[in-house]
Amino acid sequence: MLDSYRNMQREDLPLAGSATFAPLQNVAFRSIWTSTQIANLGWLVQTVAISWLMATISASDLMVALVQASTTLPAFILSIVAGAIADSFSRRSVMIAGVSLIALASVVLALSAGFGFVSPWLILGLGFLAGCGFALNDPAWHASVGDILDKRDIPAAVMLMSVGYNMTRSIGPALGGAILAFLGPLGAFVFAAFSNLALLGSVLRNTWHVRSSPLPPERIATAIHDGMRFTALSSDIRAAIIRATLFGLTAISILALLPLVARDRLAGGPIMYGILFAGFGTGACIAGLSNRYLRKLVPQE
Repeated sequence: MLDSYRNMQREDLPLAGSATFAPLQNVAFRSIWTSTQIANLGWLVQTVAISWLMATISASDLMVALVQASTTLPAFILSIVAGAIADSFSRRSVMIAGVSLIALASVVLALSAGFGFVSPWLILGLGFLAGCGFALNDPAWHASVGDILDKRDIPAAVMLMSVGYNMTRSIGPALGGAILAFLGPLGAFVFAAFSNLALLGSVLRNTWHVRSSPLPPERIATAIHDGMRFTALSSDIRAAIIRATLFGLTAISILALLPLVARDRLAGGPIMYGILFAGFGTGACIAGLSNRYLRKLVPQE
């Protein structure tokens, strides 16, 4: 991660921004970006399915809440290590490894549901495995954008990635609730498996030139140490991390217990749960579109 930051500091700022959809003219970016949106849909469909399935096969509220913990904890634990790995090894190889873990978890979930062997601990274990894959793939994919595209296209690519993710957050949960209601958990897991295999195939098909760095490669331990030291010495980043951590610890409880709200408080089914879950993505899109106007009305703090 520190190598990437140093490279950004050394490079000059682009002279002009590119058109919004210009990054999609790049074959590799277009293919991986498109398949990533499909895989994100699959991830959200799978999240809805395993959360609702846990709420139906387990009487423990704690087990239902642990579904979100099992999928998000790897990103919290491994994000620093994954960033260092993405800078120390081939980012494409790291992406392949990460997507392979996600696809493996989805395929095993589909097979388990097909053979009728689904248990709470199996759901948590496979959710954790998929979370590990996501933690590996996400930093490597974002870092690879700078290698795949010209520097002038990177701002537009970042916007496309953000818009695509928030759009899938608006559609995916509702789609997951519908698939779960009409096709059952097996249909949801099969959809997730094929979507993740599509992303894996896209990464395997595409190659790109990796820009060389004049700096020697850092050891993973050194990169982690330097990154944490840089963060500790930056008051702005440190404050942002503390605020995000406190907000995340409280806000995640809503997502973690949302299946119980849909089932017990609203007497609804998987479609109701999917619609409630989709509200988070819809809210993110509205907030993103309103961000420019909110900054004019209130200070950034």
